[in-house]
Amino acid sequence: MELLGTKPDRKVILYFISIILSGTLLLLLPVSSTGKPVVFVDALFTATSAVCVTGLTVLDTGGSFSLFGQVVILLLIQLGGLGIMTFTTMLLISMFPRISFQDRLVITQTLGGDPKAKTGALLKAVFLTTLSIELTGAVALFFRFKSQMSCGRALFYSVFHSVSAFCNAGFSLFSNSLESYSHDLYAIGVFSLLIISGGLGFIVIRELFLRSLTKKNRLSLHSKLCLSVTGFLILAGTAAFLLAEYRNVYSEMGVVHSLANAFFQAVTSRTAGFNTITQTNLTEVSLLVTIILMFIGACPGSTGGGVKTTTFGIIFLMACNRFMGRRSVKAFNRSVSDDSIHRALTVMLAAMAVIVLVFVLLMFAEEEPLPHHLTYGWFVESLFEVISAFGTVGLSLGTTSQLHEAGKILIIILMFIGRVGLLTLVYNLARPTRSGEIVYLDEQVMIG
Repeated sequence: MELLGTKPDRKVILYFISIILSGTLLLLLPVSSTGKPVVFVDALFTATSAVCVTGLTVLDTGGSFSLFGQVVILLLIQLGGLGIMTFTTMLLISMFPRISFQDRLVITQTLGGDPKAKTGALLKAVFLTTLSIELTGAVALFFRFKSQMSCGRALFYSVFHSVSAFCNAGFSLFSNSLESYSHDLYAIGVFSLLIISGGLGFIVIRELFLRSLTKKNRLSLHSKLCLSVTGFLILAGTAAFLLAEYRNVYSEMGVVHSLANAFFQAVTSRTAGFNTITQTNLTEVSLLVTIILMFIGACPGSTGGGVKTTTFGIIFLMACNRFMGRRSVKAFNRSVSDDSIHRALTVMLAAMAVIVLVFVLLMFAEEEPLPHHLTYGWFVESLFEVISAFGTVGLSLGTTSQLHEAGKILIIILMFIGRVGLLTLVYNLARPTRSGEIVYLDEQVMIG
C-alpha cells in the first residue's frame, strides 16, 4: 500500500499543511504578540495567509505582532513562496512528455542541459534567483525607509516588504499598507517591479535573462504567453482604473501620480495585495476590474495565485480562433495542444465552482436576515473577499477583520484550495492517462 506523501501532489499538500501548523503554534506563543496572546483561529488564519502568500489579515501585522511574531510571518511567507516556485518548476519538468519537442528543447536549454539529471542544480537556481531579487529589492527599499526610521528598523522593514512583495504576499508592517506612499514614485516603482518579477515565475525570468545574454536563446510559447497576457492585463487595468477614478480618488492627484497609482492598482490586483489607495473608496467599476484581475492572477510557476495568465490566454485564443472558423488554436506561430486547452478549461471551471460554493456558504454563515437594500454592499464586499482569498491576493474591503469564526474558517479553506488545490489539480491533469481507457463513439450535442 502506497504511503501518504510519496506522490508529488500529496507531498506538496503535506508540505504546506506542516508549515501552516508549525507557524500557527509559533504565533500562539505569548512572545509572538504585543498584547494578549493570539487566539487559535486568528493564528491559523495568519499562518495560512502567510504560507499561501495571500495577505488577508484579521490582525494588524505591525501592531498586533511582536518582532518575533513578525519574523515568524516573514519566514512563513518565504517558505511558502519558495515552496510554490520549486514545486511548480518541477511540475513543468514532469510534464516534459506532454510538451512539444521544440518547447522541450527551449526549456531544456533554459534550465541548462538535462533538467531531470540536474534537479539539485535546478532547485539551487530557483533559490538563488529568488534571494537575489529579494536582496536587490531590500537594498532599494532600505534607501527609502532609512530616512523615516532608524537604520535597524529600516533594514528589517526593507527585507520584510521585499520578501512580501516578490512572493506576492501583500503583508505589510504599515497599518494602512502602502497608502502613505501614494505620492512616492520611487516606492511605487520598486514595489511594482518586485511584484511583477514574482508574478512571472522562475522559468520566464530565467529565459529572459538568457535571452538578454544572447539572441540565440528564443522564448518558449509558455514565456511568450505569460509576458503578453501580463502586459495586456497591466495596460488594460491601468487604463480602466484611470477612466473609473479620475473624478474620484485621483481627482486631487496630478497626471503623473494618477497614472502611477492606476498602474500600481493594476499590478497589485493580480495577486500582490498591497494598496496605495483605500479600496473602499474605489468606484464599483474599479472593484469589478479588480475582481477580474484577482481571478486571472499571475503566471504558472510564480508566487502569484489565480487561474493564471496562460489559462486565461489559451481560453481567450480558443474563443478568437473559433469565431474565425479555425479548428486549431494558434499563437506566436505555434499551435496549442488540445490537451493544454482541456486543462485550461478544467482549471477555469473548477475555480468558478469553488468560488461559487464558498461564496454561498459564506453568505449563509455571515449575512444577517435583512432586505438587500439594507445590507449596504455586503454582496460585493463578500464576493470581493472570496475572490481575493481564492486568488491569494490579499486586497479587502474591510470584511476580513469582521468575519465570525465560521467565516474565517471558510476563508482559510479557500486560501488553501486557491493555492495548493489548483497546484495539485494541475499536477493530476498533467499526468498521462491510464492505458486501456474505453473510448466510445462521438456524438454531437447542441450548444448555445
